[in-house]
Amino acid sequence: MKTVLHITEAFGGGIQTALCSYAKSTQGDPIRHHLFARLRPNDDTGMAVTTLFDDVQTMEGGLLAFFREARKAVLQLQPDVIHLHSSFAGFLGRFLPKKGNTKIVYTPHCYAFERRDISELMQKVYMQLEKVGLSRIDMIAGCSERECELGFALGAQKAVHLNNYADLDKALSFSETQTERPPFNVMVVGRVSPQKDPQFLLDTITSLKTYPEFSQIKLHWLGGGEPEMEQALREAGVEVTGMIPHQQLMETLNSADLYLHTAAWEGMPLTILEAAKLRIPMVLRIIGATQNLHYPFMVSSPDTMAKQIINYCKRPDHPDYQQAIDAFNNDFSAEKQREALHLIYEA
Repeated sequence: MKTVLHITEAFGGGIQTALCSYAKSTQGDPIRHHLFARLRPNDDTGMAVTTLFDDVQTMEGGLLAFFREARKAVLQLQPDVIHLHSSFAGFLGRFLPKKGNTKIVYTPHCYAFERRDISELMQKVYMQLEKVGLSRIDMIAGCSERECELGFALGAQKAVHLNNYADLDKALSFSETQTERPPFNVMVVGRVSPQKDPQFLLDTITSLKTYPEFSQIKLHWLGGGEPEMEQALREAGVEVTGMIPHQQLMETLNSADLYLHTAAWEGMPLTILEAAKLRIPMVLRIIGATQNLHYPFMVSSPDTMAKQIINYCKRPDHPDYQQAIDAFNNDFSAEKQREALHLIYEA
C-alpha cells in the first residue's frame, strides 16, 4: 500500500479537478491519497473531495504559513510519496523533510515562467527558481507532453506524462436530439483573466462581424473575473455568467454547439477534456500546452478562429468533428491516467 500526500497552495479550478481525478481513477488500488491544501479566496472548492481522499487537511494564510503546516503534515504522515502541485508548492516542497525512501513528485500544472502577463525578466527569474533544488525532485509528472519536455530542459532526472481526463456526472451526456440549427451557442470557459485572454475572443468577434453568419451566433463566457474585462465582453455582445459552481458550469456547457479555447498559456486545459467528453465540437488556440495535440481544428490567430467558427456554422454535422473527439477522448482516458499514476508512484 502506497501512501501519497498531495500538497498544493492553489486548490481550486483545474488543480482541484485533476487531484480529484487521480483519486477516482485509482479507487480500489493499493494507493492511499491524502490531501494538504491551501484555500484561496474566490476558489470554487465545491467538489466532493472529502469522499475521495483518505484524509483532507486545509489551511488559509500566506505561503510561509503554508510551508510550516505542510512540513508538519509530512512529519506526521511520513508518506511514501509527496506529490507537489503548482509552481509555488513545487518550489517550497523541495525543502520539506524527506526520509530515505520517500519520493518527491512534482506536477507544475503550468510552469510560472510560461505566464504571458509578466515581464521577460520575471519569466527568467521564475525559470531560474525552477532549477533551485531540482535534484530533490525524483520525477516530474507533467500534465502535458510539453511540461515533460520543459522539465528535462530544466534538468529534471525523470519526467512522465500524467494525462488529465474528465470525469463527468453520468447525468451529463451528449444529446443526440440537438437541433444543430441557428442560433449556435458558442462558449468559452474559465476565469475572465489575462491567462484565458478575453482580448483574443474580442478580436475574434471583430473578425466574425465581417461574415453574414455572425447573426446566427450567440457567444457565452462561462466564468467571471476582472470587472473591466467582463464589461468589455458584455459590450461586445458576450453573455458572461460570472463564477458559477462546477456542476452548474458543466450543465450549461452541455448546451453548447461549439467550444472555443482562447487561453494564452496553460498546463493541460481540463475544460478541453470536459468539452470533448460532452462531445462538443471544439476550436483550440495553438499554445505550448496544445501544440502537441493531434486535433485538426487548431488556430493561431483571431482571424483563423473566426473562420473555423464560420466553417462550423456552415457544416455543423460534418463527421470530422466527432471523429476528432473520439480520438481525443481515447488519448485522455481514466485508464491511461491510472497506468501513469502506478508508474510514477512505483518507479
